[in-house]
Amino acid sequence: MSADRPSRPRTAYEVLGVAPNVSEDELRRAHRRAARAAHPDTGGSAAAFAAVAAAWEAVGTPEARARYDRSLGGTGAHAPGAASTRRDPGPTFTPRGARTAATGTDRSSGGPPPRERPVVFVPPLSTSPVPNGVLDAARSARRWHGAPRRRGLLPDDHRQLRQARVLRLLERHLLPGFPAARVLTGLSLGGRFTRSLDVDHAVLCGDRLAVLSSVQVPDGVYTWDGQVLNSGRAVAAPPVLGPAMVTLQRRLPNVTVGGLVLVMTDRDAMHTPVVRRVRGADDPEAQADLLTAPPAAGRDFLRELSLFLGTGHAPETVDRASMGALVELLY
Repeated sequence: MSADRPSRPRTAYEVLGVAPNVSEDELRRAHRRAARAAHPDTGGSAAAFAAVAAAWEAVGTPEARARYDRSLGGTGAHAPGAASTRRDPGPTFTPRGARTAATGTDRSSGGPPPRERPVVFVPPLSTSPVPNGVLDAARSARRWHGAPRRRGLLPDDHRQLRQARVLRLLERHLLPGFPAARVLTGLSLGGRFTRSLDVDHAVLCGDRLAVLSSVQVPDGVYTWDGQVLNSGRAVAAPPVLGPAMVTLQRRLPNVTVGGLVLVMTDRDAMHTPVVRRVRGADDPEAQADLLTAPPAAGRDFLRELSLFLGTGHAPETVDRASMGALVELLY
């Protein structure tokens, strides 16, 4: 073991390069510096950017920071010297897709390794030469592709937080059961429509392609009428995915495209907020978009996404031609 290798996982504060007792303003400035340095567009890497996003997710709001500090044990991270005296080193910020290679153990759950079905590549990875338009073998074997797009000179904190949470949800709860699934972050489909066709995330699994986005709302109970989420005191319109879904369906006629929206609050909880459908919300004439299922919180979102991907004709297959077409659309 090298002398400079860390003896324990880095805390969120260490990832962001600050002391645990810095002010909120100092913490925000540190996040912006770290995000710029870690972004692939400025010489960083997807793994480094994911680690920064995960760290900011843990301490980016006063409420989240208080919960994180309590998780550190001892007197809390805000107390001087707490980083060196606590007994628990805190959560590990591992890059997305990080699993123990030798055992396949999902480190985020701590449970036994999932029983994975063999992945079938079409065409096989041994095919040589690689047909035109087919993704090469090395990238076909990767489960994660792309990185969140930088908007302007400074990072969009809220957007990065939402994207990081979606990626962590997929890593922990979806990918262990779908070994052939491939996650693509940051698809740009052009400007044919009046609104942007940028896609935050997409998951390809066999002949199914799920287009994913997210919206953050205040905690509470919401009703979904097919167009907006309404709590009586707050109304939120989910991102419009229909134009992107139509464009991708035309580009990939052999793939069935679906769209789902994750609804989240500032609490990293699987069951909140509560989203209820009003009578008639599922009627086609009531729908404002082409969503496969109503917008939902984490647990229901994962259930609908798993159902959509798992009911395809070949969920154990990686379609390398479709992957090639999608990778070409990455930012």
